[in-house]
Amino acid sequence: MGPIGLRIRSFGRRLLARRSPATNAAALPVVGPATRVVDLLVVPLADRTDDASATALLGSFTDDLHAALARLPGLSVGLALVDAAEGRHDARLDPPAQGHWRLSGEVQGDAAGGGYRLRFDLSPASGRARWAGRFADCDPDYAVILGAVVTEVADALGVAPSLVPSVTDLHGPRGGPAYLAVLQGRHYASQPGRRRLEQARRLFREAVTLDADYSRAWSELAGCSARIYAYSVAEEGLRHEAAEAVARALALAPEHPGSHVAAGLVAMLFDRWGDAQQHFGRALALQRDHYNALYQFGRACMHQGEHQRAAELYRAAAGVMPHEYQATLLAAQAYEQLGDEVQTLAWTREGATRVTRHHQAFPDDGRALSMGAAAFLRLGERDAARDWINRALALDPDDVAVHYNAACLYARLGDVDTALACLERLELRQMANRAWVEHDPDLAALRGHPRFQALLTALRD
Repeated sequence: MGPIGLRIRSFGRRLLARRSPATNAAALPVVGPATRVVDLLVVPLADRTDDASATALLGSFTDDLHAALARLPGLSVGLALVDAAEGRHDARLDPPAQGHWRLSGEVQGDAAGGGYRLRFDLSPASGRARWAGRFADCDPDYAVILGAVVTEVADALGVAPSLVPSVTDLHGPRGGPAYLAVLQGRHYASQPGRRRLEQARRLFREAVTLDADYSRAWSELAGCSARIYAYSVAEEGLRHEAAEAVARALALAPEHPGSHVAAGLVAMLFDRWGDAQQHFGRALALQRDHYNALYQFGRACMHQGEHQRAAELYRAAAGVMPHEYQATLLAAQAYEQLGDEVQTLAWTREGATRVTRHHQAFPDDGRALSMGAAAFLRLGERDAARDWINRALALDPDDVAVHYNAACLYARLGDVDTALACLERLELRQMANRAWVEHDPDLAALRGHPRFQALLTALRD
């Protein structure tokens, strides 16, 4: 990869930023306010390229940019949502976040037509841009861009250079192609279905081949293999690959929260629940607002029947990422298990709002449709629930998680035969989370049915 052509214009150095205390996830209200005000709002890069390879990494790069800027001392940083009406080709502010400062940008061009051009602008809520960055290259090095943008934004907002944290853990010691593979892998890993997870796994394996000292790549590989094993097919090779990858991640970065989140996921695969909770707890001690640590810790607690603790963790996760629907909907499920009708309804309504927004932006996400169907059923909207789950099944006819969610929904609807048919299509013998099947309250209507008992017997074999 050749050197990147870098042209930067900077205005208004050492501007005083308006400060506010960082959000404390544990102190968030049950359902957050419609709008949060932050010091700096990161807007996803607008994709003007019509290039699938560029689209596949821009979202992941924006996430990294947000994560890196959130480390700047004394600043609260938020992430804007992509406007659903414009897809991923335009970015307009979509509450719940507003910022005193706004970092936005776009990508133009393509490799065949002379290269990519990336533009960034830092502007106050109203007024002209105070810093602008321009990057141009046929094959841009996103590691270089990440470091340059963080440094320039920190400088423009008055953060002393000595306080600007390193971002090496994000892009790895070598950056370049290994970082590109991780960005692309995260794009596929964020989507449902085994096919996309397998693509992500291939990219993470490519990243560790390119840079064996890249701890994040190892932890991403571990987490991806663990997810395929737990929710698609329980092949022993996947479980051992996950264990070996997480050992490398912990050896390279023992004090990085991502390493411990991956270790917690792998511990769950081996039914080491105590170890899993210790790793998730360690990740949160290192970064108290780490979304995946909160979310996966919540799932571990749900598996163990610790519904109150799970609800608190999901609640905190939903506050950290106000646009994310999964923790919100699982919080509703946890409160339902606790018999708290008020909280169940509040979280279900919030989750339905979030998953509807997500569906508008990503209409081919079968997992979102299947989880949204459960929310609509809790709200008494049975027709909407059936519509969403049927569309999920049509989109992902081979996805284990979608079929399992469909079985749960039809069981709650009282359609026992359809629920059992969904479970029988799953080939549950290949699923790792077998205890969940036996004790899942959503499948209560199937208990005692001969076909359900036959499924459980097959699982025990």
